[in-house]
Amino acid sequence: MIRKVCIFSSSASSIITQAKLFQSALVNELPRSIDTELIVIPPIHPMPMETFKRIRDCELGVFILDPFYRFNVLGLPKYAFFKLTVDGVQMSSEINASMRLICERHECFANTEFSKANLEANNIKVRGIVRDGIKNIPTPPINPVSDFTMLGLYNHGGNPIMDRKGQNIATALLVKLLHYYDFSVIVGSNVDYLHHVAGKYVELIQTRVRKASRFGVAIDELYYGFGNNLINYPHKLFSYTSVDSLMSGSINKPGFNFVLIGGLDEVQVRMLYSLSRFFLFPSLTEGFGVPPLEAMNSGRFVIVNSYQTAKELLPSDCAYFIKPSHVTEYLWGNKVAPMLMKYVYPDMDDFTDIITKAVMNGINYDSFKCVQESLKYEYRKSYEPLVKKVMETIK
Repeated sequence: MIRKVCIFSSSASSIITQAKLFQSALVNELPRSIDTELIVIPPIHPMPMETFKRIRDCELGVFILDPFYRFNVLGLPKYAFFKLTVDGVQMSSEINASMRLICERHECFANTEFSKANLEANNIKVRGIVRDGIKNIPTPPINPVSDFTMLGLYNHGGNPIMDRKGQNIATALLVKLLHYYDFSVIVGSNVDYLHHVAGKYVELIQTRVRKASRFGVAIDELYYGFGNNLINYPHKLFSYTSVDSLMSGSINKPGFNFVLIGGLDEVQVRMLYSLSRFFLFPSLTEGFGVPPLEAMNSGRFVIVNSYQTAKELLPSDCAYFIKPSHVTEYLWGNKVAPMLMKYVYPDMDDFTDIITKAVMNGINYDSFKCVQESLKYEYRKSYEPLVKKVMETIK
């Protein structure tokens, strides 16, 4: 009889979150006699012997991963299920061979149709789709008492804000806002490197982006891969604050163009969504893309870049998809397991047009409908097929 279910996760924070959500959904169904354990696999190649031992000693394992690990198929538990997030179009040959053999012997699932297509293009057998999930955290309607006009812009660990060429799409978007509109931007993040990212913004804005007169910024001056033009911006660009300060209106607006908020828990993130007029998500690529769904769960319209999974997951009644400008290929990951990624860059003209519409005229949408649409991804519903597979195995 199986006495414990092991849940193995990649070390990426977004995937650990999904592993925890699956664990919560599974615990609700398991008999009390069966325990669960969440084990994070370190991003080390070759895999440490201790990790191999913990995998081998499990009776039933559920692996929630991105495909950067090479497993010995003979060292896997007798019963194993894999849920894979694959936002790259081509994997390394060693990882490819390993996953192909595993998915012949065990049941593998993709988290999106995009991931499924990528796996099948690499001749890896996929049994179906098990989507990522979100928590349903109802937030009451909030009318901000501060004098900020608020825009939600979320930076997270999976967002390739900066690549090795020094290109920075998020900075280009923020600079365009800075020059065209007289309002402050709330940048909410729950990742530890927020200050590092903010520092990079300041560096790029102050040293690499040409400063022009108000309403006089030509689009070609904010191209991807900044030139050597220098600016000397006279105002302090960043302030740090909390959600409570926003709600109490205790922030002085003059002199600050961007307010950054970090170290947020789940409820505070949802409050930040509710404080925003709409939600901007300019990510270049996503294996899934949870933040726009969380924003919808808070009743907010989302403006997103047309990354690969956006139109697959987001309803057009609750989202505007910025037109793509061009696509670049990029090798991402480590030397042992690189993966060929495709980054979709947004069209800056279209970005400017939708922001102008949103700020000047607002966006008409059904907030209640967006909340209801987000509930399709409530984590117990998303993970129901995988929980069912585990329960059938145990019985």
